[in-house]
Amino acid sequence: MPANLPPEYYKLKHELEAARTDEERLQLLEEMTRITPKHKGTEKVRADLRSRISKLRKVAGKKQSKRGHSYHVPKQGAGQLVLIGTPNVGKSQIIASFTKAKPAVSPTPYTTQEPSVGMLAYENIQFQLVDTPPITQDFVQPWVFDLVRNADLVLLVVSLASDEILDQVEIVKSRLTEAKIQIAGIEEPSSDADEVIEANFTKPTLLIANQADEDGAVDRLDILREFYAEDFQIYPLSAITGEGLDQLQAVVYKQLDISRVYTKSPAKPVDYEDPIVLPTGSKVIEAAMALHKEFAQEFKTARIWGSNWYDGQTVSRDDVVYDGDVLEFHV
Repeated sequence: MPANLPPEYYKLKHELEAARTDEERLQLLEEMTRITPKHKGTEKVRADLRSRISKLRKVAGKKQSKRGHSYHVPKQGAGQLVLIGTPNVGKSQIIASFTKAKPAVSPTPYTTQEPSVGMLAYENIQFQLVDTPPITQDFVQPWVFDLVRNADLVLLVVSLASDEILDQVEIVKSRLTEAKIQIAGIEEPSSDADEVIEANFTKPTLLIANQADEDGAVDRLDILREFYAEDFQIYPLSAITGEGLDQLQAVVYKQLDISRVYTKSPAKPVDYEDPIVLPTGSKVIEAAMALHKEFAQEFKTARIWGSNWYDGQTVSRDDVVYDGDVLEFHV
């Protein structure tokens, strides 16, 4: 029986012959399989396609196991906050409720398998929230550790709906310690000698007690505080009702140790909608560089308004700016 393959098949076959990478070949073979009619005359063709796909997938798997897969999330906004936790603590719901991102939200464990990113608005700035796959006693995606290391602040999320809330904390701490990452409260990290030896990379971390609207949440929160109040600052939160969000945003802003600086053009009003966000202690020249590197080289003088200055005071490039200051550059 003739195969009667469609013209698209031969076009894809030609592209397959010219393909340079296994990834391209795999995509083309899968598309060729999809458009190949299913009847007795195409059985050998389909079998050959399946065999070639299988071989390429095995090769890809070996390459993957050697180099590992990783995700890099470029930082945006005033700070990058990475959410970590065991399954079903509501990390994806936090992203879905408080940002415009639309991650898959499900009571089924392991719904999140790759980073999900959303921007959390706070006054006139935004924080970047990054959801990650769940961490369990048996498995964690290796690239999650890279995201944690790169984060400005880690949010360890636990569930006030679960009686296993203490285990949720310990599982995450244990897996991170294995990766030589220590999570610590926003106060000074523990000076315990054994902990310092075991973990050589410390990330400031807030403990987020999510699902504060669930039955029994108050009692579980008391238990959580009893065991971990000395290690972490604990913030109850409901991703459903929004309870606790304002307090969390304020402490995140404080912990990131950043300052908002505003700009204005001569004889024009201040732009309070889009501040320059800088690390606390930054200088006038760094504010200028945040606008544009070339502009930083060209401006001659700057005037400043703020609680630490006389209105319109002339400042030098090396003067430190403070949160809420207004700068007017002159070129």
